[in-house]
Amino acid sequence: MKSVPVLIVGGGPVGMTLACELSQRGIACMLVERNATTTCYPKMDITNARSMELFRRLALVDALRSVAVPEDNNFDVSWVTSLTGHELHRFRYPSVNEWRCLIRKNNDGSMPGEAPMRVSQVEIEPVLQGVVKELPAVEARWDVAFEGLTQDAEGVTATLRAADGSEEQLRCHYLVGCDGGSSEVGNCLGIRLHGKARVMDRLLVHFHSTSHDVLQHFGVAWHYQSPKGTLIAQNDRDIWTFQARFPQDIAPQTIDAGAMLRDFAGREFNYKILLTSAWTPHLLVAERYSLDRVFLAGDAAHQYIPTGGYGMNTGIGDACDLGWKLAAVCMALLGRGCCRLTTSSGDRSA
Repeated sequence: MKSVPVLIVGGGPVGMTLACELSQRGIACMLVERNATTTCYPKMDITNARSMELFRRLALVDALRSVAVPEDNNFDVSWVTSLTGHELHRFRYPSVNEWRCLIRKNNDGSMPGEAPMRVSQVEIEPVLQGVVKELPAVEARWDVAFEGLTQDAEGVTATLRAADGSEEQLRCHYLVGCDGGSSEVGNCLGIRLHGKARVMDRLLVHFHSTSHDVLQHFGVAWHYQSPKGTLIAQNDRDIWTFQARFPQDIAPQTIDAGAMLRDFAGREFNYKILLTSAWTPHLLVAERYSLDRVFLAGDAAHQYIPTGGYGMNTGIGDACDLGWKLAAVCMALLGRGCCRLTTSSGDRSA
């Protein structure tokens, strides 16, 4: 039976960041993700300053900023009656380059080490995936599902299933569930979530448009808020996401997303809808974050309303915190001859 020190279940930003953290500390791991590709859903659109500091430690900042919005663009939030009506107020927030000036000017320990970053998760995940696939200490497998686990005093045995239906048993010292709000790892452990589910019903409309005369009528901003919803500029160029309360008593498949966009804008404009999604945020926390040799991180452990980036960013913190602790324990096991590290170039053990 194949064995690795750490098995990571879930190939989103949290799981991939954990793989990078373990690799940097010399600990081999395997990452499995049930989906065949990275996400096509925009999900989050800001990476906060603390996450950027952690990504800098992992030497990922330059690669991630290369797919973000231009560094001179602001983080403003504009409140409008409609895109063709009136701008009521604008909360002004500095661009990345303005942040850097503030950091240099206030060199007293009160500022972060990195500026935040505006970028969609659609853009972040392929960058992280490319990095993870090149790490010699990481075996990354997409289109492989986690099916279940058993634990004993010496480690964890996980069952994996490939896209062709073939089943594999894998042995690991530790397993981390980074597999989202409906975590199969958490389910296997019987860990319950407490709090409030389905805080509200939301509709996401992800679309392409170059109608800047309408969409940027009041100038470049990050968010455009009105009583009818929120428009998020994903790249300040041609990709946008509209978020609104879900229309009551209407089946998702019958919603006219285009009519909602036109109503928000206050006029006709050219657009191409890329996808729509009915979704709901939750306020939930796991009753425990670990059981013996298995841990939960990210949405598997805690779920928030994502406004402000509190979903992915808290998960990045989880990954880096858990990563160094697992690395320390695995290195101690290696020193006692109890932990076998497998890399792509062969095996090495104490």
